[in-house]
Amino acid sequence: MRTAIVSDLHLGGGFGEDLARDAGIRRPLLEEIAGADRLVLLGDVLELRELPLASVLASARPFFEQLGEALAGRPVVLVPGNHDHRLAEPSIERLALAGEPLGLEHFAEPAGEVASRIAAWLGEADLRIAYPGLWLRDDVYATHGHYMDCHMSLPRMECVAAAATMRTLRPLPARPSPADYEHVLQPVYGFTYGLAQGGSLWGKARPSERAWRAMSSDGGGRAGRLRRAAARAAIPAGVWGVNRLLHADFSADLSPRSISAAGVAAATEMAARLGIDAGHVITGHTHRGGPGEDEAAWPLRGGGRLHNTGSWIFAGAFHHPGTPPGRYWPGTVTWLEDEAPPRRTNLLAEVPHEELREVVERQAVGLSPTATRR
Repeated sequence: MRTAIVSDLHLGGGFGEDLARDAGIRRPLLEEIAGADRLVLLGDVLELRELPLASVLASARPFFEQLGEALAGRPVVLVPGNHDHRLAEPSIERLALAGEPLGLEHFAEPAGEVASRIAAWLGEADLRIAYPGLWLRDDVYATHGHYMDCHMSLPRMECVAAAATMRTLRPLPARPSPADYEHVLQPVYGFTYGLAQGGSLWGKARPSERAWRAMSSDGGGRAGRLRRAAARAAIPAGVWGVNRLLHADFSADLSPRSISAAGVAAATEMAARLGIDAGHVITGHTHRGGPGEDEAAWPLRGGGRLHNTGSWIFAGAFHHPGTPPGRYWPGTVTWLEDEAPPRRTNLLAEVPHEELREVVERQAVGLSPTATRR
């Protein structure tokens, strides 16, 4: 069984960064995974928290139709993440009504309008929904990894919202179940999905990217230097205030090294808390593929190894012209064979920054707040 794993496509996003929406960009992806016996879409396949649902599905449909042609007669397993959590909700509701617990792996047929449409677009490929993850081998567990936001030291809006929910309701127990994580996070997902149905939610950039640009962008002369200095002073003060209010422990260090380390630490904590006894745990969510060939392994507390399958998102705030592809460079596929450890390949490693930037700018046309409300 050759399994291809792809995560964080974010199809239908509000900023044009979802590269797989472009026919030329997704061609090498479809060619690569055509040799798979099974495809796992490991969360955030759809971006349901930035634009209205109809706009998202219209953007995503060509991808799924071509994917169905490439994988006809083979299984496609979709594992919902935080940005497409609504695909998991029919399964969660069904289990709740039956009085059954949500464990580490639950399979279901496509249910609900969105999943049913995806299944229809996939044609002869066989779609199943798995949540919150699935065992790919006896020693390999895969999940999108959004539960790690309850343990993240990075002050992203969603992590702060999770901390606020735990402060208001109750903290996670020492050994939380998936249902405990859902109790904290599901209200956050429902709230942002509802807001997105009124049109473009974040304006020209997400809050995290605006903060990153304010701290790291070059140029702008004296005024630019003053803005960067002000941002670098304001962010630690804001983080201190959030920590004091929520009894949290967020870090004001937003350097690339700190952001990467926070994601690995949170995923490791999540795996330990859930009691995942695996030789390998594969996640997405942070968009940071790894570990790289030049890095040490990411150990789990039980002796296994953590892996992240990366993304297909090109966020300009984190990629600068003239610099080589970094840890967050999009275009990754993770392969899993019958016995070997997971291995990751990047299909866009040789594509120039300017070409990807042009794709983003072209796709962003027509995604203004006025256009998406029509």
